[in-house]
Amino acid sequence: MVVAVDTSGAEKALDAGGSVLDAVVVYAQGAVCTRRARVVVPGGHRGDLRVRIGDVPLSAVAQSLRGAVAAGPEGVRVADVRPHVEAVLVEPEDLPELRRALDAATERRSRLTGRRTRLAAEIEATAALRAVPGKPRREDPYPRPASVEPVLALADFVARRLTTLHDRMRALDGDCREADYDVAVAQHRLAEASGAVRTEETRTTGAAVVTLDGLPEDASDPVEIVLDLEYQVPGARWVPQYQLRLDRAMTGGTLVMRAAVAQRTGEDWSGVRLGLSTADLDRRTDLPELRSLRIGRRQAAPPASGWREPPSGLDELFTGYDAGESKRQQRLSSLGRPVPRAGGYGGPPDGLLVGGAPEPRYVDDEDTDSWMYAEQDRGMTFAGSPPRAPGAAAPPPMMAAPAAPAAQAMPA
Repeated sequence: MVVAVDTSGAEKALDAGGSVLDAVVVYAQGAVCTRRARVVVPGGHRGDLRVRIGDVPLSAVAQSLRGAVAAGPEGVRVADVRPHVEAVLVEPEDLPELRRALDAATERRSRLTGRRTRLAAEIEATAALRAVPGKPRREDPYPRPASVEPVLALADFVARRLTTLHDRMRALDGDCREADYDVAVAQHRLAEASGAVRTEETRTTGAAVVTLDGLPEDASDPVEIVLDLEYQVPGARWVPQYQLRLDRAMTGGTLVMRAAVAQRTGEDWSGVRLGLSTADLDRRTDLPELRSLRIGRRQAAPPASGWREPPSGLDELFTGYDAGESKRQQRLSSLGRPVPRAGGYGGPPDGLLVGGAPEPRYVDDEDTDSWMYAEQDRGMTFAGSPPRAPGAAAPPPMMAAPAAPAAQAMPA
């Protein structure tokens, strides 16, 4: 089926008669339908292309629309899929046969009902006919003699007329009952028909506007592309049925599994590839991770090891500290101050000589004066140091008090 193509937009897309329902997968609740359409792209087309695919049911979930290119030039892909709803005026000759039969039966019943109403009014008017005496005149004798012949003639006329009208009424009642029966049969047949039969004179139809890109720009001949449109619809389900067939001796049999599918989606599933699934469309269907099982003799668990490999990047963990310590030693050396030796594993602590005498540790004036005198400028006074006037030179660096001598072990 060739679908009309329009590059100006979805609002100007042409109705091409729809698409073909190719496959349906029925789940525990709902179904996923796949429609297939063939698109003929005119030669020399440039840029994106919008394709309208019709016959999408109104019950389709708009968020579930998915498009894919089943066949076509390399590089063509679906860039966007959007739902589209429009109203179409159906001509009387385009209505289904069942709907036309129902309209004919309804119209015939309406005509018969109107004729019966008029006949009933005529019967009522005929039965109301009465003989009316004329007005008395002065020259008439008193008492005035009654005329019997006109009264009898009127009664005879009313009787004969009512007989004819009642015969016609009985025949018309039979025709009305037959017309009511025909209307009921037509309505029943239309109700039992497929839900895909659209009987409205003004139909609200659904469609999908698919945007394609990556089309070859150097193609001079028309290009055919096959598109698949997938969407989810509610109103469909299936249940399993089991049938056991036993042989005559009742010694064996065959178990047959069938599926009963019911749907009211507004589509005709006749001749469609059908699939069944027990999954739920509203839940995720990720495959579970199965744990492995080992078959054999039970083995004791290996003992836990107290040593483990060091983490990766351990050498780079103290890179910043080593770089800062190196800069500090270089700054102390440039100021002519002794640099304390760094201790290590198994060696003396920092600032302690081998002979046991503590080595004095100097505090960098850049580390202390910068914040100390800043606090003094704010009005704070430290014990043992007078406040420094603004602009005064900085005092000499302070020397930390020597550490207490280390305790020496007594000889045994």
